[in-house]
Amino acid sequence: MKKAKSIPKKSSGRAALFFASLPLMLMLAGCFTGIESTQKINITREDRKLLTLTEEDTFLNKIHGQPLAEWNTGKQFIVSDGRISLLFDRSGGYHEHSDTSGMTGRHLAFKGISHRRLPDASEETVLLLSDEKNEFRLPTGKSPLESRYGVQSSDIPMLIDLDMVKDADRLLTGRKLWIRTALWYDIDGNRMAGRKFIPVTVERVEPGTMVFPLRLTLSDESGLIFIQYMNIGNGSNESRSFAKLFRLSDPRTSYPAISDENWALIQKGKIRLGMTKEECRLSLGNPTSTDSGHDYSSTIDIWKYEDGTFLRFQDGLLIDLMK
Repeated sequence: MKKAKSIPKKSSGRAALFFASLPLMLMLAGCFTGIESTQKINITREDRKLLTLTEEDTFLNKIHGQPLAEWNTGKQFIVSDGRISLLFDRSGGYHEHSDTSGMTGRHLAFKGISHRRLPDASEETVLLLSDEKNEFRLPTGKSPLESRYGVQSSDIPMLIDLDMVKDADRLLTGRKLWIRTALWYDIDGNRMAGRKFIPVTVERVEPGTMVFPLRLTLSDESGLIFIQYMNIGNGSNESRSFAKLFRLSDPRTSYPAISDENWALIQKGKIRLGMTKEECRLSLGNPTSTDSGHDYSSTIDIWKYEDGTFLRFQDGLLIDLMK
């Protein structure tokens, strides 16, 4: 691993340059000694252009949860984790001997609301849910006034809003996309090696897991069937949002300057020295933070990723990396 070079003091001008470059040097020292800098990271103007919102970032914006005030009786949910039974209120309409074992995958219909009085004399809204045999009472933790718009169908613990799944299915099934990740899953949910930036077709969208509520079945051009789990939201904190998993058009046509050799590496999620910042971004995704500075005659940029990977660029080309 290359070490940051110290800058000799040959003149007062060089000394000024040294102190101007000190924040970057401290970060470089942290990168290559294993000590991580805690200074504030500022995104450069050039890198902000790379991180702007794309069409993919807003593609699923029409799919969102409903506030409780807009729910109709009979609204359907599916249980993504049987531990939801631990949240049920055991008073009122709840039956002690109701069957709560094996609840994962069970459909629950919204039947209305009730209220329960808390020890401080305030009231809490309780959701009434039914699987046709049993009624379950799910406290919301919110007052009757707060719950009207403070309870969202997309945020109920361990429940997936089936209306959102159906909306995603209508929007995505049959659509040709270009996948952005080389991490695929087989039909049993086991990881498998794949390639990114190749065309795939969405076969269907189904309920997923508690963490990733959408399960997409896809096929590549050879007919291979595989799975991707996806979040519904497109926020920057969403690890598997639509924008992080897919492109709406063939990305290869947008980068004619990238060599076929480098593109083959990008498709496998790999990088090599000499790649441009854009090539590294395509291969590894957007960095979580960046910093920029100068030595005597070059621009030095540092990219940091959530998994601890550091990339160091000189005049826009990758000259060092650490994982």
